Amino acid sequence: MKRTVYFLWVISLCAGLYQPLCAQSEFTGGLLAGPVTSQVSGDGLGGWDKFGGTAGGWVHMTFSDHYGMTFAIQYIMKGSRKPADPNNGDFNTFAYRLNYIDVPIMLSYRRAAARAPLQFNAGLYAGVLVGQEQLYNGATTGIDPPFNQTDFGATGGITWWLSEKLNLELRGTTSVLPSRNSPNPTNAWSYYEQGNYNQTLMLLLGLRF
Repeated sequence: MKRTVYFLWVISLCAGLYQPLCAQSEFTGGLLAGPVTSQVSGDGLGGWDKFGGTAGGWVHMTFSDHYGMTFAIQYIMKGSRKPADPNNGDFNTFAYRLNYIDVPIMLSYRRAAARAPLQFNAGLYAGVLVGQEQLYNGATTGIDPPFNQTDFGATGGITWWLSEKLNLELRGTTSVLPSRNSPNPTNAWSYYEQGNYNQTLMLLLGLRF
């Protein structure tokens, strides 16, 4: 419940900032899509072995030749995966499959003019969980405890503009609040033992209308 209230507060804050910024901003928008590799910190698996994808749309507000802000909404596949290791006699596989609708909000900076090819982005995101499942040796089982319905974190990346219409972006995200509470924490004061944290790396192809 507290996470839902916080999510609504973030959306309301963004809406409050939106109107005064509109009067002095230039707007562009488009689509994005690309592959995703992810892991869940604290799940005991380790490694960026879970692969998926993401797709969505974005709107960019340009404040000046250097600064702007990007709002996006995207469907994204997160989670973690442990592949089999037959060389060491381990034939078991395991995976968390987590699907979210994420809303990142990022400030952007361009080194030179507004049309400069490199753009640096940093901000926050709020996500809503739309599907979760656990796979053990290919069989679907329930997750206990389940992942939270919301995910809040930080995001950042670098965008390379290939042309006026196309760009490539390397972006990373990490949960700031646990995406799942720890089933058996041993140190209540340890940040990393509070639960699991989603982490992703994305290579995005963007199309500007």
